[in-house]
Amino acid sequence: MRRSQRQHTPKSSGNASPARGDSQAPSRAGWAFVQTLSSGVSWGLYPVALLAILWFLTIRPIADPDCWFHMALGRYIVEHGQIPKTDLFSHTAVGREWISSGWLASVLMHLLFSRFGPAGLVGMVFTVLAVCWVGIYLLGVRRARSGHTMVLVLIAAALAAYLRFNPRPDLWSIFFTPAVALLLLVGDNAANSPRRAVLAGLILPCVMLLWANLHAGFLAGLILIAIAAAFRWRAWWAYSTPARYVWLSGIFLSFLAWIANPYGVRVLALAAKIRAIPGVRMLIFEWMPMVYLPGFNLPMAAYVGFGALVALGTYLMWRGRQTDKQSARDWHVVAALFLVLFALWQRRQAGLCAAALPVLLLPYLPSLEARLRTWGAKVPALVVAATIFICSLQVKGVLEAGEGWPVAALNARMLPCAATEFLERFRPPEQLFNSYGFGGYFMYFLGPRLKVFLDGRLDVYAPQTWLDYLAAEENRLTIEQVCARYGINTFAIEARDAFGDPVHLVNRLSQHPEWALMFYDDDSAIFVKRSAMSEEQRAQEIRYASPYQLQKFLQAVEDPQTQAAALTELRRVVEISNGCAYSYALAAWAAWRTGEQDAVSRYLAKAFERDPQCPLAKQLVEQMRAR
Repeated sequence: MRRSQRQHTPKSSGNASPARGDSQAPSRAGWAFVQTLSSGVSWGLYPVALLAILWFLTIRPIADPDCWFHMALGRYIVEHGQIPKTDLFSHTAVGREWISSGWLASVLMHLLFSRFGPAGLVGMVFTVLAVCWVGIYLLGVRRARSGHTMVLVLIAAALAAYLRFNPRPDLWSIFFTPAVALLLLVGDNAANSPRRAVLAGLILPCVMLLWANLHAGFLAGLILIAIAAAFRWRAWWAYSTPARYVWLSGIFLSFLAWIANPYGVRVLALAAKIRAIPGVRMLIFEWMPMVYLPGFNLPMAAYVGFGALVALGTYLMWRGRQTDKQSARDWHVVAALFLVLFALWQRRQAGLCAAALPVLLLPYLPSLEARLRTWGAKVPALVVAATIFICSLQVKGVLEAGEGWPVAALNARMLPCAATEFLERFRPPEQLFNSYGFGGYFMYFLGPRLKVFLDGRLDVYAPQTWLDYLAAEENRLTIEQVCARYGINTFAIEARDAFGDPVHLVNRLSQHPEWALMFYDDDSAIFVKRSAMSEEQRAQEIRYASPYQLQKFLQAVEDPQTQAAALTELRRVVEISNGCAYSYALAAWAAWRTGEQDAVSRYLAKAFERDPQCPLAKQLVEQMRAR
C-alpha cells in the first residue's frame, strides 16, 4: 500500500518547486519569529517585570522598628567576639535569657549597615528576594517550557508577602523555605534522576544547618521535611542503592543539623516564650492572624495577593492532579495546606507561604501553561499592566509600605531619629521608659550605655513588664506608680496620636509638675524628671513652646514679659527637631496672635509641607476661617 502511494504521487514540475519553496519560507520565518518573540518574553520581559516589582517593593526607606535590636546584637558579637546569652540592653530584663532568632543574620546586617548605611540593608533585601523569585521563575520556565503561569503566580506571591520584605533575620526563612521545598521535589524524582537526589541529599542538611543560625524559622523547613517523609518514605526506600542511602541520610541529618547553633536545643524554647507573652496575637500587629480585623487590617493589596496566590495554587493542583504520582501529589497538597494555614494563623508567616507555594506548584504548571499560550499577547500585556500598577501603588503610598520612588534611606517619621540624636547629646538620667517601637532603635544607636525599658524582644522580658507597659500607656497605671516600680527618670514616648487625647501619656506628663518637656517633634516627645537633672540640663527645658499646652504658649507670646523667651525657645525647638510640623504650626499661631499675616501663611505652608495632616496647623486654619 505504501509503495503504491509513492508510485502514484504526482511529481512537481521545475516551475512548481520554487513556488512551493516560496510559500513555505514565510511560514518558517514566521514560526522562527514567534519562537524568538516567545523566548524574549519568557527570558527577558517576565524576569525584568519581576525584578521591577521587587525593586519598588524593597528599595524604600527603612521603617521597621525591630531590625535595630538585631543589629545591636550583631555589633556586640563583632566587637566582643562572643554571643551573649542574657540581656545586656535593658534595665528591666537584666540577666534574663536572650535567645536570638538569628545571630548570624544580625552580624551580617550590622556589617552591611556599618559599611554601606541604609543602602546595605535594603540592597540585601532586594538581592535575596531577587535570587529567590527569579530563581523560582526560571525553574518554572524549564518545567513548563514557558513562563506565563509562573510569572502570574510570583506576582501574586509578591503582593501577598511584600509587608515582610524588611531587613530582618526572617528574610532568610523566606529564602530557605522554598529551597527546602525544591530539594524535596528533587527527592521525588530520584528514581529518574538519582544523581540529583544524591546531590540534594548532601545539600539538605547543610541548608538546615545554615538556616538554623540565620533564623529560627527553620522549624518550618523541618515540618516540610516531616510532611514529605510521612508520604514518601516507602518510595524513597525503593530507590537504587546509592541514591537511597544518601537521600535518606540527608533527611535524617536534616533533623539533627539545626542543633548546631549557639543555643542548641534551647532555641526551640523561643517559640514557647513568644506564645507565653500575654495577648501577643491580638496586640502585636505582625503576630495577629491574617484575617480582616477592623483597625488592625492589612492593606487590601496584601489580601488580594494572598487570595490570588491561593486561588491559583488550588486551581493548578486540581488541574494537574492526574499528571503527578498519587504519593507525591498528596504531600504537595498537605505541605501547601500547612503553609496557607500557617499564614492565616499568623500573618507574619505570609512571606514563607508566598515564597514556598510557587515551588510546590512547579509540577503542575503545564496544566495551565498550554491554555495561556493560546491567549497570545494578552498574558504579556497583563504582566506589564500588573507591573506598572503595583509599582505605581507603591509610589503613591497605597500599599502602606512607604511612598515615593525607590530610595535607600531611613524613615524618620517611623523611627525616632531626631529624638535619638537629642538623647545622645543630652545624656538623660537613668532609668528610661520608652515606647515599644523605639526600643530597638535606641539599643543600636545608644546602647548598651542607655538601657531601654522595652523593645521588640518581648520574649526577653517578664510578662509583668509588658503588662505594666500597656497599663502605663492606657492610663491604668499612674505615672507615680510606674516611677516607683521601675525608678523611671526619663520618658521617650511616641506622640503621633497624642493630640486631642487627654489621657495619652504625653499629655499626662505635660500636665505633671514633676516632669519637664525637653524635646519633641511630630512623632516623639521626651520628658525628664526635674529633680534628676543637673542645672545645665534644666536650662534646656521647653517651658513655653509646647504643642501639648497651646494656650500656655499663646499666653506667653502675648505677654510682653515672656514673649521674647517664648519665641527664642521656639527657634531652638525648630532647630533641635529639624523643623518639625508642630514647631512651624506654633510659629504660625504666634504670628497670627501678633498680627503678622504674611508670616502666618509662610509658617503654615512649612508645617503642611512637613506633615499634611498636622492637627495643630489644621486647628489654626479652622480658627482663621471662623474669624
